Amino acid sequence: MATRKNSRPIRTSVHPVRGRPPLDDSERIRILDATTAVFLENGFQRASTAEIARRARTSKQTLYALFPTKADLFAAVMSAHTEQLFAHHIEYIESGKPPRQALTEIGEMVLGLFSSPTFLALYRILVAEAENFPDLARHLWNVCAGRGYLLLAEYLKSRGIGGPQWRKSAAQFVSLILGDFILNTMLNPGHALDKREIRLRVRDAVSDFLLLHPARSGGNRRRTLPRKQG
Repeated sequence: MATRKNSRPIRTSVHPVRGRPPLDDSERIRILDATTAVFLENGFQRASTAEIARRARTSKQTLYALFPTKADLFAAVMSAHTEQLFAHHIEYIESGKPPRQALTEIGEMVLGLFSSPTFLALYRILVAEAENFPDLARHLWNVCAGRGYLLLAEYLKSRGIGGPQWRKSAAQFVSLILGDFILNTMLNPGHALDKREIRLRVRDAVSDFLLLHPARSGGNRRRTLPRKQG
């Protein structure tokens, strides 16, 4: 399976192959787990799709139909991590939780994600390969960081916190949460945060953010999104 540097859209989810039953959860997990393990052990360039297929107990033909390139596989693994975070978006939009509580929970999930040894190791691989595979780097920025900013911006707007450039306010919040942690951990691989340190760091970051952007009147009200018909 060849890598690619062109601009063909990159896949990030496990789609069923035409003519075969949809993948069940166990098969999807096997593919993503095998992909993660092979990338972490070998890096991006030396990762073998044949080895990924062997560990996932699937055929190379099935793997290729789902993910035509290694870039597709890597994007799917990274997206699987961030989607666990994004899955809570509607919950917070519709929640009656005070903004400080909601932002604290969001902040702890963000910092917890970046504190995960697996996610950090994948992030290091992405940074190392960004120049060789700019399409992959740009795609992951859009579907991970960029999408995260937009979802957080929607929450901030719903509570009247920050703005009028809501995405800029969202980026500022994430910057306060992460601070120098990313740079520190990139240059010091043994650097890590325990749960207590994460809580304290997030508590201070949320306080600083709300000092800069106090919730406006009515900002605690719950917002219910319209449901799709059908």
